[in-house]
Amino acid sequence: MNWKIFPAMLCAVFLLATVACSKQNSPPQVIVEIPSGFTGDFLLEMGVKDAPPLEKRGDEYVVPVPRSGKMATSTLLINAHATFQNASGGAVWGYSHALFKTGDGIPIGGKIEFFVGTRKDYEAEQNKKNHSGGVSTPAESRLQV
Repeated sequence: MNWKIFPAMLCAVFLLATVACSKQNSPPQVIVEIPSGFTGDFLLEMGVKDAPPLEKRGDEYVVPVPRSGKMATSTLLINAHATFQNASGGAVWGYSHALFKTGDGIPIGGKIEFFVGTRKDYEAEQNKKNHSGGVSTPAESRLQV
């Protein structure tokens, strides 16, 4: 073996191992498709037994927002990074991703929520939830879509 090229080969092996490990540990990518004309709340319940899994396109999960604004899936996304394809023309407000875990920290379910519309409509919806005993969330800024 040529000992002069050994350090270069060793570096190449470590580089490949690092790239492979970082690919496995990267958060799942989610494409949220918001249809034209959609406004209002959206709720995705994850980890729901007997619900269909999310569609995958390559390495990305696809969430097609239904007109009802509610969807359930057996897929459980942990630390997902969402990208919005917004044909509705409204802004996305109040995005949240929550996981439900057992006492020993095992994820068993979760939800993704957000609002599509104007800031005024989002604030009005939040006020309705807060006055009706719904969950209060801090005011979030508009997400870029």
